[in-house]
Amino acid sequence: MAQVSHIRTARERIDRYLDYLFREWNNVPDLVGEWEEWEELDRLDFVLEWPIREDHVYQLKQWAAEGLLSPAQRARYDELLRLVERNRPILNDLLAE
Repeated sequence: MAQVSHIRTARERIDRYLDYLFREWNNVPDLVGEWEEWEELDRLDFVLEWPIREDHVYQLKQWAAEGLLSPAQRARYDELLRLVERNRPILNDLLAE
């Protein structure tokens, strides 16, 4: 029973992580236009907090490797990975400034 509860809890977190990460990674191209308008402290805050998003991607990777994603979640995860790959160069350029 504990295993079933663990899987259910993980799947709920997976859905939340996917929703959150899709919002964040879809927003990356919009940051280019906004970045120059941000105060230095806002940029620093972004740079310091971005690793939280990266950690969530890593956690999803772990759950995927453990087979905890439902088929629908796996499809969304794969789509997320394509989004990350597409927007990673944009993010890297921003973070390099």
